[in-house]
Amino acid sequence: MKKIKKTQINQLFEAVKNEYSVVAPVIKEGVISLDFITDISQIPSGFTEDEKGNSYKVAKSSDRFFSYSRPYLPFKRFIIPPEFVFMKVVKNDGRINFTEVIPDKKIALFDIRPCDLKALQILDDVFINKNPHPDSYYAKAREELFIVAVTCFSPTENCFCSSMGISLKPEHGYDILITELKDSFLIRAGSEKGSKILKGIKAEEVSQTDLVEEEKTIKETEKKINKKVSTENLSQILYSQIDSKQWEKVGSKCLACTACTQLCPTCFCFNIVEKNSTDGSYSERIRVYDSCFNPEFATVHRFNIRQSIASRYRQWLMHKFAYWTDQFGSYGCVGCGRCITWCPAGIDITEEIKKLREGYDNH
Repeated sequence: MKKIKKTQINQLFEAVKNEYSVVAPVIKEGVISLDFITDISQIPSGFTEDEKGNSYKVAKSSDRFFSYSRPYLPFKRFIIPPEFVFMKVVKNDGRINFTEVIPDKKIALFDIRPCDLKALQILDDVFINKNPHPDSYYAKAREELFIVAVTCFSPTENCFCSSMGISLKPEHGYDILITELKDSFLIRAGSEKGSKILKGIKAEEVSQTDLVEEEKTIKETEKKINKKVSTENLSQILYSQIDSKQWEKVGSKCLACTACTQLCPTCFCFNIVEKNSTDGSYSERIRVYDSCFNPEFATVHRFNIRQSIASRYRQWLMHKFAYWTDQFGSYGCVGCGRCITWCPAGIDITEEIKKLREGYDNH
């Protein structure tokens, strides 16, 4: 662990940019989004996000460099895009040749917060670590990834990451971790790749005063996270409420617009479509995001087993907090709060869980 002056953050960025194409938060169309950047000045320093249920606003009112919470888009879009070709099929001289398309771009995720970092680790289990048939596209993209994480000191009103066991200062999973203090940045290398990047940057030793300031700021920030989810025996309680009338109540409000699944950093469902040439000599196999809220998602042999919106909402929430724990041993939610902010119907997943728990307690 070392310390650099705030004016040196550009040196760190340039060192990363020399090795990787950099993806970072940017302001685009009035929101804090994600995009490839070439200059540190493109990061929305000083801007904050005011989020409530079905409410979002960007304002400039902070003196911190990393002042915002997290982009409204999840970083997963730059590892597994919403739509991409993963296989090409060519017919030539009577033979059919299949060619797997593997990503080859070296990407750095610059300024990823603990919730989104944890989401990538969850996806690692889904696609690689706990998958008997590892996803070769995801594995290659992940192998080429460089991660610059940032300790989070700017939670929004909709964040509930602490309920999901996520620390504001991640302990692992990054190549470099930045913690912003009042007058400097603490930088930690989490891998050999990270150490290599930091070698060329002149840094100072960290003092005990710096560590005290870091710990104090973390504790002060934790107190700002007011939204909570009780996870005690949660999966068992949800299973017991599978026939609860609460599903119909929330289903009557839900629009099945798929916003929550599109913006969720851990949702991974996809569909496969075929794009063929008119003469049949060429075909592209394309993977596209899907959602359990889509009417055709649960269609089996022409029959839709989840015809009601209530049943689709139940599937989504149960998957995050019950089915996921059975399959992967952890929750499929990181408490980022995006689904609360961007739900046009104003549905708050933490409130729905609370109501289901109350139904269990009153049974």
